[in-house]
Amino acid sequence: METQELESTVERCREGDEDAWAALVTTTLRPIYRLCASYAPSAAEAEELTQEVYFKLWENLHRYTAGSNFMAWAWRVAKNLIIDSYRRGRRERAAAWLDPEVLDRLPGSDDPHEQTERRQRLRLIGAALRQLDDDLANLVLMRDFAGMSYQEIAEAQGMPLGTVKSRLNRARLELATAVQRRLQIRAVPPGAATAEGGGVA
Repeated sequence: METQELESTVERCREGDEDAWAALVTTTLRPIYRLCASYAPSAAEAEELTQEVYFKLWENLHRYTAGSNFMAWAWRVAKNLIIDSYRRGRRERAAAWLDPEVLDRLPGSDDPHEQTERRQRLRLIGAALRQLDDDLANLVLMRDFAGMSYQEIAEAQGMPLGTVKSRLNRARLELATAVQRRLQIRAVPPGAATAEGGGVA
């Protein structure tokens, strides 16, 4: 749905058009769900959190300023709910997009071998994300997993566009470094550290 059409749909929602609300949910569900899945520990909880977000959006739709960026506004409304839920559980960032149930719903190859490799890569990235500062990890989740534009992230986070880009670059570099370290650790054969010399002195 184009931006202008999305704005028109939002206005119809504000006027009480139930069909417009259904269209709005259908159009925005994927990025909203993926944001929720980035913080939930399972597919079931990601779905529950998504429902809570949409309930919150419906409650606050009258606060939306017509003509502004709806997706950025939707993220601002959802942000505290999502992060509070994440922090409340005190869980590691074991994202639901690692859950096979979620992976099956996301675009990808039907080849079982490729699906297995994809799942392994995501688990590796998920483990590396836990090593990043929360602010940097959030940028990666918003851009690379939820598919938000740089402008939407800037508006949602209340920071200049240039700052978003520079911090996201930094986040990606740190993430790549963390992933590479894990790959190197995986490449070390079991017992290699003690094999030479017959053991630890």
